[in-house]
Amino acid sequence: MNKFVLLFIGLFLLFFSVMAIAHEGEPNMAFRWNDNNIEVDTQRQGRALGDYTAFVISFTDSFTPYRMGDAGFTGSSFDQGGIVAYQTESTLLKWSEEQSQWLKDGFAEQVEISRLADENIVTDEEGNGLQGFIATLTNGSSFEAHPVFQIKKTDGTLPDDGAYMVFINILGLDESGERILYKPSIPFALVFHINAQANFDRLALSQTLKVVPEIQLNDYNRIDALFNWAESQFKELFPHPAESRFIFGYYARCYDNSVCVGSKNGEIYTTSGVLDDIVEHGSIEAFYDLAGL
Repeated sequence: MNKFVLLFIGLFLLFFSVMAIAHEGEPNMAFRWNDNNIEVDTQRQGRALGDYTAFVISFTDSFTPYRMGDAGFTGSSFDQGGIVAYQTESTLLKWSEEQSQWLKDGFAEQVEISRLADENIVTDEEGNGLQGFIATLTNGSSFEAHPVFQIKKTDGTLPDDGAYMVFINILGLDESGERILYKPSIPFALVFHINAQANFDRLALSQTLKVVPEIQLNDYNRIDALFNWAESQFKELFPHPAESRFIFGYYARCYDNSVCVGSKNGEIYTTSGVLDDIVEHGSIEAFYDLAGL
């Protein structure tokens, strides 16, 4: 074969291999299902935020500086089919240069996360516990998806330059959305960087990642351990082992006697039926202490 043809073929294959890699997005938020857990950041493109991983999503397009669709979710070894989704684990946070801390409230920006026809809006007051579609696993165990992130103020005006953050996790559900196939990953942060007016450069951004926001995040392995303890200690209420699932924002287990126990926003609840006569029992931390967890 002519060496020029071989050269052309080589360049062609190189070009498309590079394009395939680039298509994973910037950053490539990569995950793997391994040993009954979702491993976070398997491509090592995240950054440290205390004990958590943060993916920095920079809004750098001069034509759409407040809208970004290049960041990619990719996954491998998800071998049980079903639907891969994300779940928000916090409301929106905003960095304050004056106070050198993450603000939990008192600002007007919101982030919209959309994927195909699915859209969630997270503000400083609402949005914790929302689930959003990533991919359906029908013919394979891998996925690649590019959600669109958009930041604006609630009145539709332009957001301030700066850094914004929301914690999410990755999980997988069956086609009905009822049964958890892939347990939620440990929470990780999406950090949105806007410098459209040249008021918040990368040096300013780096300062934000030195400060861990003071918020309470769910540890689903720990919650499951608490539910297991409750089943062993209070058999009259929880007479048999049950699978955990999400019910209207609660992480819960339900039993044949119509009793359910669940956690939401750091509190423990029970009910005599699904969302019927819901009773709050106090902080989950108190129950962790009681169970020795």
